Amino acid sequence: MEIFAYTLTVKGKQPIKGIGPMEDLQSLIAQMELPSTAPPDWITANPTITGLDGSKIYIHDEGGKDEWRLRWVPFA
Repeated sequence: MEIFAYTLTVKGKQPIKGIGPMEDLQSLIAQMELPSTAPPDWITANPTITGLDGSKIYIHDEGGKDEWRLRWVPFA
């Protein structure tokens, strides 16, 4: 089972950081009731940016009032 370190940043709230399997990350996305959110498995399968280090970033509504960002990276 692959483990990830992740940070979820929502405007006006403290960032949420964690470490766990993909199921934990997807569960967090579902629990947060984020605005205009696609299903959690779609979000983690379709990152906005993929880094050379394996990191992935999903940005919702870049620059808009409902913006939120999720960054996750495999944890070694």
